Amino acid sequence: MRSDVPGSRRLSVEDRRAQLVNCALTLADRGGMSAVTVRGVAEEAKVSLGVVHYCFDDKEQLVAAMIEKVIAEQLEALLASVPTENLGTGRDALRISIQEAVTAVWARAAEFPNRWLLMIESMLFSLRQPTESASAGQALLQHTIAEKYGHTYLSEIGDRCGMRWEVSEREMVRSALQMLFGTVQWWLVDRDDAAARRSLALLAGWMADCAEPR
Repeated sequence: MRSDVPGSRRLSVEDRRAQLVNCALTLADRGGMSAVTVRGVAEEAKVSLGVVHYCFDDKEQLVAAMIEKVIAEQLEALLASVPTENLGTGRDALRISIQEAVTAVWARAAEFPNRWLLMIESMLFSLRQPTESASAGQALLQHTIAEKYGHTYLSEIGDRCGMRWEVSEREMVRSALQMLFGTVQWWLVDRDDAAARRSLALLAGWMADCAEPR
């Protein structure tokens, strides 16, 4: 059953929301977070302001949906990197698999650097807002989504390689994401591919050393 947005070309609410998020991303790619306004998104999508307000309560909700999509685009590379064939078991298999996964995330960030910059820009904007602001929770939302992706990946890759973590998975996820995000952000500054790959190899080695056979 379709749930159409009033006064617009016939699209379901879900499809219209997706279209508006993509338009917001287009604006942000061109001009940063400050370029994302409700009016600007409406003009980019060629719809009325009312359509945008029907799909999103306010700009903050629209931006939150946009950032969630960006994080998903970047971190889905983790899950996509897990091969369907036999990985082998043990610490070496785990290290190789993790290195391939974190390298895939960095490679996607290197291919679409503006998207990673949006995450940074959004997080900094959120942290500067008063606690009562609707935007104040966006930084926490980013990290919560990232942590969920990381937890899913570590659980799956640990099971596939017959390994378990010597520390809690949450500690592993948070520490690994901090190092991964730091590597990407450093690369955004110096664009040194070789240095980024070395850092990711060290990260994978450290993570594998924190695991033991089940």
